[in-house]
Amino acid sequence: MIRFNDALARRRSAAARTAAVLAAVALSAWTPFASADPSVPWTPSTTGRHAIELLVDEAGLDLTMTHWPLPGAAVAKALDALPAELAPPLVAARDRVRDELRRQQSTLLTATLRGRADALTAFGDDATPGSSVELRSAQMQSPHLAMQIGARVDPAAVPAGSANRLRLDDSAVALEALGVQAQLWTHRSWWGPGWQNALALGNNAPALGGVGLQRASASTSESPWLSWMGPWNAEMFMGRSEGRTDPAYPFLIGTRLTLRPFSHLEIGLQRMAQWGGAGRNESVRSFVDMYFGLNTNPDTASGLLLDPANELAGYDLRLRCPDGWRCAAYGQGIGEDEAGHLPTKYLEMLGFEWWTAEGSDRFFIEGARTGCHDGWFGRIIKNCAYRNHAYPDGYTSGGRWLGDSAGPDSRLLTFGWLSADLDSSVRLAVGRIGSRMGAYSPTTDDPDHSGRLLGISARRSFPWGPTRWTPEFDWNRVSAVNGTRYDSRVGLEMSVDLDAMTRGVPSRLGEALSTSRSSLSTQALVGAALIGGAALLDHAGDQYATAHAHDTTSIAIRHVGDALPFVEFGVAGLAWLVERGEPAGDVAFASLEAGVTAVAAAEAIKQAVDRSRPRDGHGQGDFGRGKRSDSSFPSIHSVLAWSVLTPVAQRYDAPWLYGVAALTNAGRVMGRAHWVSDTVAGAVLGYTIGDFFANRGATTGALSQARVLIAPHALVVSLPLP
Repeated sequence: MIRFNDALARRRSAAARTAAVLAAVALSAWTPFASADPSVPWTPSTTGRHAIELLVDEAGLDLTMTHWPLPGAAVAKALDALPAELAPPLVAARDRVRDELRRQQSTLLTATLRGRADALTAFGDDATPGSSVELRSAQMQSPHLAMQIGARVDPAAVPAGSANRLRLDDSAVALEALGVQAQLWTHRSWWGPGWQNALALGNNAPALGGVGLQRASASTSESPWLSWMGPWNAEMFMGRSEGRTDPAYPFLIGTRLTLRPFSHLEIGLQRMAQWGGAGRNESVRSFVDMYFGLNTNPDTASGLLLDPANELAGYDLRLRCPDGWRCAAYGQGIGEDEAGHLPTKYLEMLGFEWWTAEGSDRFFIEGARTGCHDGWFGRIIKNCAYRNHAYPDGYTSGGRWLGDSAGPDSRLLTFGWLSADLDSSVRLAVGRIGSRMGAYSPTTDDPDHSGRLLGISARRSFPWGPTRWTPEFDWNRVSAVNGTRYDSRVGLEMSVDLDAMTRGVPSRLGEALSTSRSSLSTQALVGAALIGGAALLDHAGDQYATAHAHDTTSIAIRHVGDALPFVEFGVAGLAWLVERGEPAGDVAFASLEAGVTAVAAAEAIKQAVDRSRPRDGHGQGDFGRGKRSDSSFPSIHSVLAWSVLTPVAQRYDAPWLYGVAALTNAGRVMGRAHWVSDTVAGAVLGYTIGDFFANRGATTGALSQARVLIAPHALVVSLPLP
């Protein structure tokens, strides 16, 4: 394990802890007047963000603009509060944002053809190299719940740190109460005022999966205690990053408070921490130490063993020019160390932007230094930024930098132009790459990838009916020690609004929920959300099973969980033979039907999915490697347990039986036969099929006339047709 000197190993900030506490206080200081509609997180496009900033600066839009994503309903509510009469450029900006919000609520299919070369990532870019296909459902919304399901397939794995080809990108479940949203999501974030650079959390890495709390609104609070903050938002989350080097799969904990106490000044306070991972302490005590900065800044080798996390913290601000001047200055500083209870050894970014009177164009100049510095004009300290003795993979996920895409120890000057009329952007970058652009490199001054940089990037979108086409071009020249590199990447993204192609079908799932025809699709969305949420626990569940494989309790759970489904099926069969013609016999036969049908359906799904099992050692994102009939997804044991018990639980009002079925889920995970999401998928499938047969059995009188014939290699069930 790499260990830097003690000064460089210190990654803690009392000021960052203050920011975290401020966010926690803000999140807890709600009143009933702060309630808002739940909605899934939303990030605008590049021109959509330009429109929002135009409305904030020139129309007084009551919304923060340096913290993304925000709940979609928060943006919609702020737009609705604008005056009805606005200047034509502002009306066009408002309409653009509303159009993007409507598009978010539609079912969207996106296919991208893109080269695999790396490129500098700016706001609004999809940084992951290579082609992909993504399908995202429309948003389902009820008074306290909002949900959206998305899935993205990358045919080629992300290099250098991840083998995941399938992700639940743009999936989210949000529960709202008293103005706070509890969220489960998979998305990218952008924290900061920059257009090219986000030093603490940007969109260079693959989408993170996480859970957290966020304010449901981003407007001025009605609470007299918080109204001084102006428009504000606070977020706290915990996600699992991708990484296979010890410690594998560390958690990422983020906290940010964004506020605009003066009409011209927006401030952001943020803190990020890498914590835990395979072989690291993940106890409650370690988490508390991380969050409150205890046992940090060790000066001895023994103290390093108690060091709970790798943390970065800092500030950003955006200062608008005086009224009548269409411009703004902004900056961000992220400390990799601490001195005098304040961040130090900063990574720094400064920028200046201006826009035209008609609101169609925005220009910016942005400079960033991603190496640790002793003060604004001090010397650079190499091998400090985005690196830590306890995390050899650096501040990364999926082998890609979580912060600035230029990587550590880089200098970058970017000139940018955004056009709302053309829906396009062009950026010219000059400077020096200090390690490797985009992807992780173990050393500074990588002889193959670091050196003087000249780069250009361009994007433009063309609407065509329900589709939108976006060609993109990136070209970079890096004068490295081992020779000059010329990397060019061409891509084409096509997105289709599937709801717009099927007129007459409700595009808002909230409306669809009011019709009986939507019940099956609603169940499918809820089931997909449960499976997606369980996928976030796959690695943690397998780690726990491995660590407790020889515990007496674990062994008992495995044996009981494996045997239960077959015992249940046998008891149901015996009950049907004994109670034929009676209501109890009908319920038992419904259980038999559900069990046989569910197992057959699960076997068909196994053939299609072909997922590796935990004990195969290929990771939870490995598909298409093994024997299809032995696929890990879904769990047959869980399918059988839930399908057999569901009719009984419903008929006799015994919900505790679902707890019995859940023992099978636990047993299959503890035995490392399945991932957590495999067993949850089995439970969803089993419950759905069991529910179908339970309700059908209650409305038909045919079950008492059923006959069972046992033949070689077959069990034949005959039912009279109604």
